[in-house]
Amino acid sequence: MFLFHSHIDRLREKTARRLDAYTKEQSSFYFLIAAAAAIAAMGLLLNNASIIIGAMVVAPLITPVFGFSLGLILLRGQTIFRTLLAITLGSLLALLVAYTIGILSIFLEGTVFTVTNEMFTRTDPNIWYFLIAILSGMAGAFGYTRPQVVESITGIAISVAVIPPIAVTGLALSIGNDLLLWQSLFLYLFNLAGICFGSIIMFLILGFGKTE
Repeated sequence: MFLFHSHIDRLREKTARRLDAYTKEQSSFYFLIAAAAAIAAMGLLLNNASIIIGAMVVAPLITPVFGFSLGLILLRGQTIFRTLLAITLGSLLALLVAYTIGILSIFLEGTVFTVTNEMFTRTDPNIWYFLIAILSGMAGAFGYTRPQVVESITGIAISVAVIPPIAVTGLALSIGNDLLLWQSLFLYLFNLAGICFGSIIMFLILGFGKTE
């Protein structure tokens, strides 16, 4: 039993350090968020799914969510504050960048852009999206505890798709479309909540909540 807990303690601390390393590189984190939001916004305007998928690969926004979940389990106030700040600032940055792309599109085209099908698909939150987010959160949390499968995080970023909805929110803001704005924002928050819930479940399954 002692050996089991000793192994869990080491795994827990190693995972916490790995997540900390991602969130402490603030310049890289925010640059990638901005780049991902810009790519996603342009892909949405062009109605091009391939470009949007590329944006999902670039975006690192789900990483601090895993750190936030682990911080909650371990009751680490500093980690909770730092990761929550990263999530909030990253979200606002993504929204601002998408909004700027929307304004730039209107200026260059001389007219308000048409709401594309790719935008509409990011405005329909339902229970299936939440279940996908939960499973993605579980898979992501597991991936961060296993360095040999951490590459799977890219696939998880694609499956849960947090950047496109917030990019739609920014684009909707640029044209004053309140319905599009609130529905896409709700889907974004829906996905974040699902990832957080799923990762908490997996961390608890792995025994990260045990202190003795």
